Amino acid sequence: MDLSHSQSNLSLGFSSSHASPPRRSDPPVPLQLLEPPHAPENGSLDVESDDDDDKEVEEFRILGHSMCLKRRRDCDSSSSSSTKRVSVDPDLDGRKAAVRAWGCQPLSVADPDIHEIMEKEKKRQYRGIELIASENFVCRAVMEALGSHLTNKYSEGMPGARYYGGNQYIDEIETLCCERALNAFGLDPKCWGVNVQPYSCTSANFAVYTGLLLPGDRIMGLDTPSGGNTSHGYYTPNGKKVSGASIFFESLPYKVNHQTGYIDYDKLEERALDFRPKILICGGSSYPREWDYARFRHIADKCGAVLLCDMAQISGIIAAKV
Repeated sequence: MDLSHSQSNLSLGFSSSHASPPRRSDPPVPLQLLEPPHAPENGSLDVESDDDDDKEVEEFRILGHSMCLKRRRDCDSSSSSSTKRVSVDPDLDGRKAAVRAWGCQPLSVADPDIHEIMEKEKKRQYRGIELIASENFVCRAVMEALGSHLTNKYSEGMPGARYYGGNQYIDEIETLCCERALNAFGLDPKCWGVNVQPYSCTSANFAVYTGLLLPGDRIMGLDTPSGGNTSHGYYTPNGKKVSGASIFFESLPYKVNHQTGYIDYDKLEERALDFRPKILICGGSSYPREWDYARFRHIADKCGAVLLCDMAQISGIIAAKV
């Protein structure tokens, strides 16, 4: 590599111990590595500087080329660094202020397009009516809890066994929620447990499936056109698998009698004994009748299935003991 014609002006962050034995435990001193503009034939080194008296100069050779190392004296270094801090800090403070201002913007300012669409949805909810059991108009306290700083925390796992740190208060909230859920249904915490993490009946059902079944195991629930839920397994007439339950597990539905609108329990028992599901599900999304729970218990025991009651739609009535 020919360095004789290069015109470099390099700054290196060497520690002062590389140039000379340390005199005290000062922080590393910025060093400037300069290549002379030209080297005379006799090998001597010419150094041009306006303030050579204020610098310490050391000479060395790299691959036969003379090099010099210039280091500012301590006083100049400290004055230079303080000057640099003064020039940088105002810009840094300005950027911090800009970030704080951005973080405090309301949605209407930060993203007016999304805000406008959300306002349209609010008006639609107030002016319309929909009889969908899984939808609720929550109170202001729920709105405040859902739209709070808790959304900033990642809390995968169970209380006391999280995958990330900083969950001590999340654990308190979830533990309190579990205690309240057991109390709402009058259950003894020594005999019962509760998982309050699922945000819908679909994810709650899937948690039960994966806890009790292996992929490909059989489940049996009310047919969706008869008022069941797609999370109980559903195929369209052309065989398309609609839900994750049908994709990961083998499902067979039971149906209502089209003349009476009631579940045909005799046919349900017959199909369950032929299909032998691992889980038999009672409960649905839009079945307006009372369920014969004793008959379901009898059928489940007879075919060797676990009986799962999906009471998502009527859980409030049960908790209120209506």
